[in-house]
Amino acid sequence: MRADQTSRLRAVPVAVRSGPPLVQSARVGAHVRRARRARRVAGLLRFAVFLLLVFVAVWAGVRVANATVESTAFDGRAYEVQSGDTLWQIAADEYGSSLDPRAVVFAIRDANGLDGASLQPGQVLTLPYLEE
Repeated sequence: MRADQTSRLRAVPVAVRSGPPLVQSARVGAHVRRARRARRVAGLLRFAVFLLLVFVAVWAGVRVANATVESTAFDGRAYEVQSGDTLWQIAADEYGSSLDPRAVVFAIRDANGLDGASLQPGQVLTLPYLEE
């Protein structure tokens, strides 16, 4: 080669490569796979948080629903049965005429787990709180 040709070759810029073409494409492929994996993990994490929120909402709803049903059996006052008392008499005396006595008798039986209407003197009944 002549001197003028070598100077031309040196003047041409050479692309700098950090590795062979296959290594570069492997690096790009790994980057794409990592990005896909990160998106997939983020999506699964969002889905898990969503399921957790649904579970907490259902659990709280069940707790609230059951709290209102069971509270009538425990909110009330104690009443000691006297000789000759009946559920109807207790309902009329303790709750007055503002409530339906059939509903009051049912509520007393339900709160105390009574099967029938028979009462024993000295027996302690829980009279549930009933709203008018």
